[in-house]
Amino acid sequence: MPDWDRVYSEKTISAATPADVLIDNMHLLPATGEALDYACGLAGNAMFLAQQGLQVSAWDLSEVAVEKINKYSEKNKLDISAQVYDLENSLPDIKNQFDVVVVSYFLHRESLHYLYDLLKAGGLLFYQTFSGPQCNGEGPARADFRLQKNELLSVFSDMQLLYYREDDICSSDINARLNTSSGVTYFVARK
Repeated sequence: MPDWDRVYSEKTISAATPADVLIDNMHLLPATGEALDYACGLAGNAMFLAQQGLQVSAWDLSEVAVEKINKYSEKNKLDISAQVYDLENSLPDIKNQFDVVVVSYFLHRESLHYLYDLLKAGGLLFYQTFSGPQCNGEGPARADFRLQKNELLSVFSDMQLLYYREDDICSSDINARLNTSSGVTYFVARK
């Protein structure tokens, strides 16, 4: 497992970008409300959500990332509050709080149902991460860190599906023509 503090100390927060699933489906976002960037890294999703007028929480294991986010948010007057949480071992006891939860490139199967619990009724879950077998060296090689085919559809079957796409093409020539990454799942659903 990478040392996330070291990883984020070597990166600049201005390089953080929002997930494609969030950008492509931003028309679904509420005009106001509370959002959560879950396992936020350097908070590309949080910054995007705050710029859309939402009050944003950003959670991550890395103290370095959280410190950078809070300093950047204060300096740029963004409504983001970042906190350190170990999202694999000690989840905060929070339910029905968020209008939007965004997860990108983080998978911890034991906490998937927790994401549902975090949402208010009518809340939106945006999820994007690696899926299928590793292809072209993209993403983690271990299957534990990659979604199985249709896995989110099964886990969140009681939610109203708004958008779903699985890219599992494993040819760099095809990917270049389609301008897409292989082995990525995009999911948006309403509680």
